[in-house]
Amino acid sequence: MESAFGTATATELARPDFCELAASFGIPAERATTDEAPDAVTRALAAGGPRVVVVPARLGLFAPTHLDRLG
Repeated sequence: MESAFGTATATELARPDFCELAASFGIPAERATTDEAPDAVTRALAAGGPRVVVVPARLGLFAPTHLDRLG
């Protein structure tokens, strides 16, 4: 919302810390950049068992289709 409209409206959602969430279940996790992701996934697969690799990213979704109908 903020990137598209400048401000959030009636929503204040916080993104959870997925590494901490995984740790709370006893699952090892690591953060990686998009450049580091292939190596992080390779390490996770080699370690065996459940692992979490968190890659923060901003996804570009489709353009809003309702803007022409605003007041």
